[in-house]
Amino acid sequence: MAIPEQIGRYIIKTELGRGGMATVYRAYDPSFDREVALKILPREMLHDPQFRARFEREIKLVASLEHPSIVPVYDVGDIEGQPYFVMRYMNGGSLADLIAKGRCTIQETAVIISKVAQGLAYAHRKGIVHRDLKPDNVLFDENGDPFISDFGIAKLAESGSSLTGSGVIGTPAYMSPEQAQGKDIDARSDVYGLGVIIYQMLTGHQPYSADTPMGVVVKHITEPVPEILKDMPDLPPEVDELIKTAMAKDKTKRFENTIELAKALNKIGFGDEGNLTFSTNSGIKTRLGANDTIAPSRSRTGLIVVGIVLVVALIGFFLIRNQLMTPESTTTATTTVQEQPTLTTVPITETSAPTFAAACSADVIIPVPEARLTDGRCVQRIPYSTFAISLDAEFEMLNPQISCRLESTSGGRKVISCTGPDFMAGQLKVCQPLQLTQAELNQCSPDSTFDSANQCCVAIPPQDAGCVILEVQLKGCN
Repeated sequence: MAIPEQIGRYIIKTELGRGGMATVYRAYDPSFDREVALKILPREMLHDPQFRARFEREIKLVASLEHPSIVPVYDVGDIEGQPYFVMRYMNGGSLADLIAKGRCTIQETAVIISKVAQGLAYAHRKGIVHRDLKPDNVLFDENGDPFISDFGIAKLAESGSSLTGSGVIGTPAYMSPEQAQGKDIDARSDVYGLGVIIYQMLTGHQPYSADTPMGVVVKHITEPVPEILKDMPDLPPEVDELIKTAMAKDKTKRFENTIELAKALNKIGFGDEGNLTFSTNSGIKTRLGANDTIAPSRSRTGLIVVGIVLVVALIGFFLIRNQLMTPESTTTATTTVQEQPTLTTVPITETSAPTFAAACSADVIIPVPEARLTDGRCVQRIPYSTFAISLDAEFEMLNPQISCRLESTSGGRKVISCTGPDFMAGQLKVCQPLQLTQAELNQCSPDSTFDSANQCCVAIPPQDAGCVILEVQLKGCN
């Protein structure tokens, strides 16, 4: 797609990035003789007058945020029905760029998170939840100071439900369980996102991974918080508790706000919580030096002495811990797939006759698996339907244009996700296989099979007995 020469009064210089929700350009503002970042959103976001009014109201609210850790919004408008807003141009790269260079130390992480947490807390007190925290939305200026960008964009996108076919917008890798399930969210959803970012900064990778975006969403909802010390055993044990608290599935068990999370991280990294507040950008200051490394500056000479003492103490702590602690043994989980046993014929001779189990009564019911639709949504403009089925059930999609896969196993059931073209329909066949041993099969004649529940022989059921058919209807996401 060709880059426009001008949007409004802004002269477009180059494209900075493109995603499912917006395109960002580096532009020049002749009115103020400065470079800016211009983000233009899909035209469909202004599909009706009511949403246009809401867009204008919400974006003005975001533009009113004035904090040293929030990228300021300079201007808002639309051109031929396509909304855009103009922000300060940040030329220091993003947190994603920094993580790509290598994992961060606890001190480096604490420095950045302290500032980000204060900006988030300020917005939360004004009733604004970010909803899409991720390293790409933490930008640095030329001095290396971090700023949060894209406040409220996810909320605006969620309002334009016709754009996505679902009321959930965000980035799967950083989405809180309640947001992933389409529930009401509050500031604690941003606490969760910040916890995911901390995990990634300290390890160099995200806590959950899967082959599909929906697979990542399912893991955020169902899987336990990963043990960060298994990836990074050199980290202090307190880091594991911090991550598990920040990323608790139940939001009532998380840190109450981002300030409390940042204080806990400072305590681990520097030995004290730091002077963090809800309305200022106090505490430890961040700078990116010429060598692209992050070094916390100190406003008080005494902190340098404290830092030296803490380093010596930490070295002593780890030396003692390494002597006392034994390596944690690991167990590799294996999954055994039992093949369907085949019926065998017991040869009958004139001198011996087989002894079979009694025949089942006529009202014996063939068991069917538990299977139900749990969700249908769009993730990164891809339609998904998810199903919960019994742990030992097997599944098959009867429409070749739709593919289904196992995403996770949790709580005694499997979570299956199906995807394909927008508005595509199909049928998902879920069956309960017979799990019989050879000894059980030998108790019945070749034209019957053993019913272990009732301890009797039953006629071999039709091919689809023990199966259920679920209707799959994918949403329109484009």
